[in-house]
Amino acid sequence: MHRDKPAPWEKSAWLTFCLFLFIPVLFFIVFYIYPVIDTVWLSFQSWNGLTPNRVDVGLRNYASLLNSSRFYHSLFNNLKWLIFYVIGPTGLGLALAILVNRLTRGQSLFKLVYFLPYTLPPVAVAAIWRWLYEPSAGLITQVLNAVGLGFLARNWIGDAGIVTYSLMAASLWWSVGFSFIVFFAGLRNLPKECLDAARMDGASAWQMFTKVTFPLLWPSTAIALGMSAVDAMRLFDIVWAMTNGGPAYASDVLATQMYDTAFGRLKMGEASAISVAMLLVSAIIIMPFVVYMARQVERSENDQ
Repeated sequence: MHRDKPAPWEKSAWLTFCLFLFIPVLFFIVFYIYPVIDTVWLSFQSWNGLTPNRVDVGLRNYASLLNSSRFYHSLFNNLKWLIFYVIGPTGLGLALAILVNRLTRGQSLFKLVYFLPYTLPPVAVAAIWRWLYEPSAGLITQVLNAVGLGFLARNWIGDAGIVTYSLMAASLWWSVGFSFIVFFAGLRNLPKECLDAARMDGASAWQMFTKVTFPLLWPSTAIALGMSAVDAMRLFDIVWAMTNGGPAYASDVLATQMYDTAFGRLKMGEASAISVAMLLVSAIIIMPFVVYMARQVERSENDQ
């Protein structure tokens, strides 16, 4: 059977579709795929980032990395940040969302107060908390002295033993707003018939939360936990802006070590090896978690 030729307008629509598809694909290849491939290739080379010559060194960069105590310390700090982000901002954000959701007045004010810090850039957050943590004239030290607890004052970001935890406190103030908004939106969209049925059955507040509310919040939980895990593995801004990974690399994470190795020591090959290690560690840790959470969300949706 003879097939009619496509109309001119159909050809035009097809060309327009291909053009709009080609542009983002091209950008994705040029600005994402190519840099990733080039970074992996560079991890097998030695280059100072200034001269055009790259020298193939095989696995020497990876061997140097595996023999570096700094790398294992940075990796351990990233894992501590991962645990903190999964438990801290997520748990506090959920608790605040539940409390605010129960209010009959003032919800808009509390939403603004809790979410506003998250709108600040990490560098601004770092500047605020560097002032708060200033060991002699900082607000925290001044308040402790005023209430007679001056003996608790510390050099919060100058003490290697507590610097990471001080940074976590600053990050908690900054990042809890995201989890709060995610959970608050989830609570506002819970099916009222399920909540009303549980109340009519005489469920206590704890039973309401564990048996009804929290299971229905799995989609929101997946978003909050997934973003927290990603943020923990790519953490850089707030650590670098507050301590540069110090003192004595005590607060170092993989991203700050990579940046220092690349632009402080001009060892682009070793820095690329660190970035590849970050990618592998993130894939090993985050991907199974994402798959698990996706299955949990699917199960919760099927149970509704």
